[in-house]
Amino acid sequence: MARKTHEDAFGVAGAETIIGTGVVVKGDLASESDIIIDGTLTGNVTATGNVTLGVNASVKGNIAATNVTVSGALRGNVVAEGETTIRETGNIEGDIKTSGLAISSGAVFIGRSLMQAPPRLNDNPVAPDGDPGHHQG
Repeated sequence: MARKTHEDAFGVAGAETIIGTGVVVKGDLASESDIIIDGTLTGNVTATGNVTLGVNASVKGNIAATNVTVSGALRGNVVAEGETTIRETGNIEGDIKTSGLAISSGAVFIGRSLMQAPPRLNDNPVAPDGDPGHHQG
């Protein structure tokens, strides 16, 4: 019989920090890698990797990460450089600032969203006169 990996249980491989079901944490959490939460957290979460809230997660605080996936409950704001995903069982009460937003049928989102495309290296600014490359200074 094959052993289950983190990817089988949570849909994410190689997470560095896992707060499991039944674990209660009070305070801010910061990581230079991925974070998976399936317990209760009261505090802000900051990660240079991805943050995933499992179906049992209950978070009261803000989340800032590369990508954020919510299958549980979040009462707070999200800032994601990449994509924010709210799965069928997910519930967010707060504002979202992200480059991409995916909301599954059945998910709950109460708040405002602001989507901004990430800057591309080959973008040429256009001057007010519509002529690329000529900037007013």
